[in-house]
Amino acid sequence: MPLVMEIGLCVGILLLSVAVVGGVVVCAEEKRTWNNGICVENGLPWERFDTDSHGGRGYKAGDRYIWISYNVDK
Repeated sequence: MPLVMEIGLCVGILLLSVAVVGGVVVCAEEKRTWNNGICVENGLPWERFDTDSHGGRGYKAGDRYIWISYNVDK
């Protein structure tokens, strides 16, 4: 296999790996922030106030706001 193709394959695998790891990290962060429906900062329950056009759910607890994309809130 030519060197250019090997480099391209390595770059492609690297980019795919970064995307997968990034998705896992974001999901874990949303789960930590969601905290089973209770705000970590003030101890109040998260109350849903909106849904965006892509299905993300907005929650508020006192003066705190979060947006959840993954299914950590269901």
